Amino acid sequence: SKLSIRDFFAISLQTILILEIIQSIRTMIDGFEITATSMTKLLGSSYSTEYVIRQCFPEIDNVNERVRYEVLPLENAKSFWSLIARISLKWISDEDIKKYPSSVFIKVPTISDNVMDVEDDMDSLKRTLIDLTENEETFYRMMNNTAIAGFPYPHYYYGEMVAEMDDREGCLVLEDFSGKVAAIDYIPGFTIPQVECLIDALASWHAYVFDHPELTKPFHHLKHIDDDFQLLMFTESQKLESYRPDWFEDRISKLEKYFSTDYAYGAIRSYNELEIPPVIVHMDMNTTNVLWKKETIGTSKPEIMSIIDFQQVHTGNLCEDIARILQIGISTEMRREHEDRLLDRYHQKLEKIMGKRNPVTLDQVHAAYRRVFPSVSNFALFAVVCYYSMYNEQEKDERKRAEKQQELLSRAKGIVDDVYRIIEE
Repeated sequence: SKLSIRDFFAISLQTILILEIIQSIRTMIDGFEITATSMTKLLGSSYSTEYVIRQCFPEIDNVNERVRYEVLPLENAKSFWSLIARISLKWISDEDIKKYPSSVFIKVPTISDNVMDVEDDMDSLKRTLIDLTENEETFYRMMNNTAIAGFPYPHYYYGEMVAEMDDREGCLVLEDFSGKVAAIDYIPGFTIPQVECLIDALASWHAYVFDHPELTKPFHHLKHIDDDFQLLMFTESQKLESYRPDWFEDRISKLEKYFSTDYAYGAIRSYNELEIPPVIVHMDMNTTNVLWKKETIGTSKPEIMSIIDFQQVHTGNLCEDIARILQIGISTEMRREHEDRLLDRYHQKLEKIMGKRNPVTLDQVHAAYRRVFPSVSNFALFAVVCYYSMYNEQEKDERKRAEKQQELLSRAKGIVDDVYRIIEE
């Protein structure tokens, strides 16, 4: 039987796309496994490479006479939502070499042949594709490459939403980090210095949004949540009960009401009841969406090169991303040991940046974290099941696979234990 669009979207995003994200990150870190080409039609799309380059550098007259290029597509890519490539730019003059990038990273949204069998849901699939790309494009246009101290994100060169221009597919051209960055796996996940770095980055970002509240207006939608998706997360999370009955038997099933859309909506919009201003939530702060300066990885002073993938941003509670990082990004033991201190650190960073303008008290930060913890756990538990399956495919060493899967289940147990503690308070 055919998958419903929401089932397909969720499964592809959290299982198959996990593999693609890892491949994309490795591509940026190590360089592409590439097939060099100077084809005019970019990735077989309706775009010409010359057109894209002109749009990226509109200030340069006759830009295509001043640069040579190669399109370096990701070989054997199996992306569900985009074609991905690197455009290598070989500037002719020394002045241009110093002034302009040597490459850019491009995504062209597409519905691949891999999903064409979902015929009865094709309209919904297209709607999902449009929503994802529109959200990310809106974010980059709104930010207009504004530098946020402590919160780095890719430089935006050009973009079009799906069908925005003459029925074209849409595209997004961003800064290319190939060879400059390092990323980490889901297990073991972040180190405490890395989490501290992320907490500081979120505080910097939130302080900026507090000072510019108009930025939240385009993202008040709740497109990423509906009944089917919440039900899917609940159903998939119940698999934990069979993975480790001694830890999870009946414990996920009894949390069903906390997987409802009403509960999710309430948590996201809880800034109203908590009387704190909303922020723009990234929503997908996984290890693969944080790129670190290669030379700082594994050190006591890591530095973020860029936070990527803003497809699922929305207006919400200031602790949604913090809870996501702490629930799935580190072990239960690390989370419990450092949780309160990290929330305190977040508030201290806000105080340092904003001083008397800071609209949030320390008590409100802790209350906001408790308020969203059960809701954020929906996606975290769902992700654990997906990652568990992913390691069955990806990790061939049986001992390493067992260790990684055990750690995932341990994190899930800690999350469930603490959800019960919070809802029973």
